[in-house]
Amino acid sequence: MMVKTQHREEKSRQKLAAEKMTPVQNLVRSLQSGQLKSELRTVQESIHAARALAMQIESVSTNYGLSKKYAEDFHVSIAYMTPDLSTLYTWPYEPGKEAEIQQRLSGPGTCCIPVGLVFGVRDRKQGGGWLSGARPFLNTPLVRLALQQRLEENTIGIH
Repeated sequence: MMVKTQHREEKSRQKLAAEKMTPVQNLVRSLQSGQLKSELRTVQESIHAARALAMQIESVSTNYGLSKKYAEDFHVSIAYMTPDLSTLYTWPYEPGKEAEIQQRLSGPGTCCIPVGLVFGVRDRKQGGGWLSGARPFLNTPLVRLALQQRLEENTIGIH
């Protein structure tokens, strides 16, 4: 005797939630996904990562109803902490100003530990507000908490 099984195609909660999101909300979610490689990065490597993220967002911008003009609809900042890991700061990445950023974050008398990138993308379908996200370099509870607090406070330097 053969038992019949019913094949139900139910959508997962994640797929249902994704269908309710605006395209920009899906973009921000996808930019934060993926495997996290926890590693220390130099200021120069952080600048390269910020440039790559800005270029990644720009390359898909028209698919999400964004302009390709940097800072009009998307923005990237480098997140760094003081050497004692007590305070998180952000410094805006600006295309073409990499040398100035390098000087600011690693010049004489300056010491910082780059811990990730924070970014914002304007969601024009939701009133033009900014959606923020983070890509940490270090996967530690302290860094995750600091980035989460910064995002919740909306103080990442893009609004």
